Amino acid sequence: MNRNIIFSIVGLGLGFFVGFLLANNISGDRRAVTPDAVANDTTKTANAPAPPLDPTATSGELPPGHPEVNGGGGTTSAANKSPAASSAQAQSAMEAADRAPKDFKQQMNAAAIFYQAGDFDKAALYLQRALEINPKSVDALTALGNTKYDTNDFTGASIYYERALALEPRNADVQTDLGNTYFRRTPPDFKRAIAEYRKTLAFAPNYEKAIQNMGAAAIQLRDKKIASEAIEKLAAVNPQNAVLESLRSSIETLP
Repeated sequence: MNRNIIFSIVGLGLGFFVGFLLANNISGDRRAVTPDAVANDTTKTANAPAPPLDPTATSGELPPGHPEVNGGGGTTSAANKSPAASSAQAQSAMEAADRAPKDFKQQMNAAAIFYQAGDFDKAALYLQRALEINPKSVDALTALGNTKYDTNDFTGASIYYERALALEPRNADVQTDLGNTYFRRTPPDFKRAIAEYRKTLAFAPNYEKAIQNMGAAAIQLRDKKIASEAIEKLAAVNPQNAVLESLRSSIETLP
């Protein structure tokens, strides 16, 4: 078997391995919506007027497709289709949010409950309403990006991450997650991913996940120079990084 054929086979395995490696090491980086995040959000203005998020969202009422909550506290059959919606915590959060559709904190709290339960569709609906109330909330924009990301809508996630970065440009978490959306989309854009990771490192030079993911993207591009530089820097920043040795092994397969 000649060298070119060997490398083509290794490349196929490498693409799967590095993709798996990255997928299992970046998911925890994104900031989830939490009640604590709501309490600390200094941008919330529950009664502030806001333009609709999209042409179908024309007011502060429930977004299209939202599971309505009946006035007596019960939910419709649509809401009950969600296991998360059947919990007492979710019921309470939904009712509080629906009683106060202009209250930013209540919308964010309901979103947090559903996000933590893994019901990203319903979390997104409450986040959309929160953004109608306060379109400049970095927490809401980031969280909506996260819900898109966690349903593999990486293009959609990038839109909300970019909006968050326009308001808070030096956010290393969100900037790196934006790079991850280009790494993970189909087809992937590894060059753009690296460019976004470089933006993170321009203001947070030791941000570990950006360095790690840049190395992984460079390996996918078979750019040994960028990959080597990233891995060397990763070793300097954290010699105990969980995937450092795996990245080193992968780079050895590059010509």
